[in-house]
Amino acid sequence: MSNICTEEIKVYQAKVIAEFASLKSIYRFDELVSCSIRLADEKGYLLCVSELYAEDEDLIAKLAQWREEATTFHNQFKVTLEGTKQWLRKLVLDVPDRILFLVVNCYGHPIGHLGFANSLNEEGLMELDNVIRGVQCVERGIMSYGVKSLLNWAESTIIPKGFCLRTLQDNTHAINFYTNLGFIIEGKQPLRRVESNGEINHIPLSQDDQEPPDNYFVCMKYVPKTL
Repeated sequence: MSNICTEEIKVYQAKVIAEFASLKSIYRFDELVSCSIRLADEKGYLLCVSELYAEDEDLIAKLAQWREEATTFHNQFKVTLEGTKQWLRKLVLDVPDRILFLVVNCYGHPIGHLGFANSLNEEGLMELDNVIRGVQCVERGIMSYGVKSLLNWAESTIIPKGFCLRTLQDNTHAINFYTNLGFIIEGKQPLRRVESNGEINHIPLSQDDQEPPDNYFVCMKYVPKTL
């Protein structure tokens, strides 16, 4: 049985690498659109942030603005255009198991972004990552459509064992958002808040840290109905 499971995980990991690499390597816009993930009810589509956008100053400025305005990131630091460009290159495009999609409305306007991270694991789980709504008060419900479409795409192409995510426990808006999409809370992970040089990070408590936690990650999971 263990050998069968190991082979299944190898197949899953190979699909992650192949699918992510294929999308992220696209340089032509028409090809990128043809590979986009359509949202239900013609609400719009998900467009992969590929090599086409690696040097796109307008998109990088938009990503930087969204990141600066967002309050949902686990870690906080000063946002710059150059730093955002390096983040896109080193922590998204060059990472085999991470991918980012723009959530685009039916008029072709980017509303936010979402994606997957940490997908090469022995559990066969894909971590939902970077669900950020950048444009507020318009296109009600489009981020829910985006997440649902992304999960459906992954279910049909990569076939993971399930999906997971982590969010800070004081981010009740996010917890309610994911709960309404079918994610369930599986547990909490205690965190220590570390501030250095203007950056704020939340890191898991070490074994010898006996002080009360500063915060918690709420760990959530979604299992596809087909499994």
